[in-house]
Amino acid sequence: MKRIITLFFTLAVISFTFAQSDANIKVKRSAKEASLKLGNTEVAIQPRSVDCIWESDFSDASEWVMDYDTNDCADDCGWEIGENLECTGFYPINPIESANGYYAMLDSDAYGGEEGGTETEDAWLTMADAVDCSNLDNVIVEFDTWYRSWTYEKCWLVVSTDGTFPTDLTPDTEADPANGIYEIFPGISGDGGADLGDNPTTKRINISEVAGGQSQVWVRFNFTGTLGYAWFIDRVCVAEQPADDIELAYGVVTHNGTGEEYGRVPTSQVGDAVTCGAGVYNFGVNSQSNVTVEMDVVNSLGYPTLSDIWDEQDMYEWDGTEYVSISGPVASDQNVYFEKEVEIDSSVPADTYTSTFTASSEGDNDGGDNYGNNTSVREFAFTDNLYSTDGIDVYSNPSITRMGTGSFTDATDGFIMMSYYDISEGTNVAGATIMLDSYAYSTPLTVAGGELVVALRDTVGMAVGTTFAAENTILESSDFYLVTQDDVDNGFITVPFSSPVYLAPDAYFISVEMYSNGNQTDIYILDDETVPQPAYMSMIYIPGDQAYTNGTAAAIRMITGDSVGLEEEISGLNVYPNPSNGIVNIEIEGNQTFLVQVNDVVGKLISEENINSNTTLNLQDLERGVYFVTVSDSKTSNTTKIIIE
Repeated sequence: MKRIITLFFTLAVISFTFAQSDANIKVKRSAKEASLKLGNTEVAIQPRSVDCIWESDFSDASEWVMDYDTNDCADDCGWEIGENLECTGFYPINPIESANGYYAMLDSDAYGGEEGGTETEDAWLTMADAVDCSNLDNVIVEFDTWYRSWTYEKCWLVVSTDGTFPTDLTPDTEADPANGIYEIFPGISGDGGADLGDNPTTKRINISEVAGGQSQVWVRFNFTGTLGYAWFIDRVCVAEQPADDIELAYGVVTHNGTGEEYGRVPTSQVGDAVTCGAGVYNFGVNSQSNVTVEMDVVNSLGYPTLSDIWDEQDMYEWDGTEYVSISGPVASDQNVYFEKEVEIDSSVPADTYTSTFTASSEGDNDGGDNYGNNTSVREFAFTDNLYSTDGIDVYSNPSITRMGTGSFTDATDGFIMMSYYDISEGTNVAGATIMLDSYAYSTPLTVAGGELVVALRDTVGMAVGTTFAAENTILESSDFYLVTQDDVDNGFITVPFSSPVYLAPDAYFISVEMYSNGNQTDIYILDDETVPQPAYMSMIYIPGDQAYTNGTAAAIRMITGDSVGLEEEISGLNVYPNPSNGIVNIEIEGNQTFLVQVNDVVGKLISEENINSNTTLNLQDLERGVYFVTVSDSKTSNTTKIIIE
């Protein structure tokens, strides 16, 4: 059964004002490691967009007082301040990316332990000295943060003008800005596994109602709950609220209009339009007129491919029940949303694309003092036949982790991971490519000897939170596949079906069922956490337990068409060194003629030539990254993944 979700579903999830958790969504905590980056790992901290009257980068811990409620938790539940702090629990996340390496950390995971515990972890971090805001009518707190939620905790910003604070906040407490109590992550806290997306994320909270005109103001960060992952704080700034300042919260490109943002989409599944959206927030004091969002799309060579601009005709607001069309101006502290179908040329080729969204208004436009937070970027690829929820090797700096047979109790054999695919045009499916953790991790947990089965599944009967006979959802299944050492070395497995399977327009899961011989031969699959996705995009099933939503975009890729391109191996072929500096040697036996093709990660042909002897390829002009060298003749073919450093 196909599930249609409007793009506004995604807008609501991302919105920090109106998003609500779905209490019916079941998630199960996995023993995942801290995520890692596959692209540029240099820390890029945005410059301040305001002038601070007080700020702290945590290099001086004496600027803060750390404490906790002794009635709720033990003496190891509090905050830490230091340099390059790391989580030490069972389910850690990466620390915040910091310019100077100093920050504050609340490691709830370490305190809660593997099972989570039952104590309420109520701990706070408070400015040691007050700041004078008597000359400011409009006051904000701006800070960098990184946070991943579990299911029963909340993060608060609390403001005091007399040095006293409430000490009884709980996850059931309601925000009360009139009394200085602000919930920092209303759209994320309680949504198991959800995080902020960008590390770090800059948050700005308007505290004028309490702090405006006050001669002494203290700010406190308060975590409360029974178990979380971790919360990091850096670069805290108290400043005057800007007069004119709109923020672009995000941009969305969804080829099918459902809010699902696939990393790769076959051109056969792309119609004559894509649905795009954006969220804009007016953080300034003044109302903003003529708020617009411009979208510009370029291909992998930087050439313009598509552009559009959205004005008030495309603007919506959440009225508490539904999204309604509105006109400007946009008031202070107001969220607005833009959505539009953008026509595309049917001849747009397979390639990688970058979409840049830019918000402007009469008071906040190019060259203005507060224009630094007016842009957002989304990357995606159109391909010949590869469909993927993940964007690994498409996104310039993906954040990924891994999940597999060692992630959960009772998941050693029969554990299933699934990715959700919307089929808008009927197509054949030839098989799947599974990205193993060895593709990205220098110390993989996947070892040779495990077995797996790839299956196409109906979404009917795959309800979250239910126990069911998993075999009843199967539409087509592959043979059992034995994971080899070559697979682990390559970092991926391509598994064909015995013959192509036709899928009518509808929604489907493609799944991998894994068997590890009691964790002796574990299998781990990459999960791409870069772009927020609907909860159903990544599902798991634990034998004897139930189905859960877990992960963000499991790297289980659907291959459309009639063939996965697998043939018997070429005898005596050797492609080396790997990694290389761009000089790649090809050794072959005999003197027969072979075609050598070099493709990038989305299948774009880089070069091709015929060879009949040992050959050296000069690929030094290519950018650093992953490429595929295919050597073939009319009967045989071999593809080698190479890394150019």
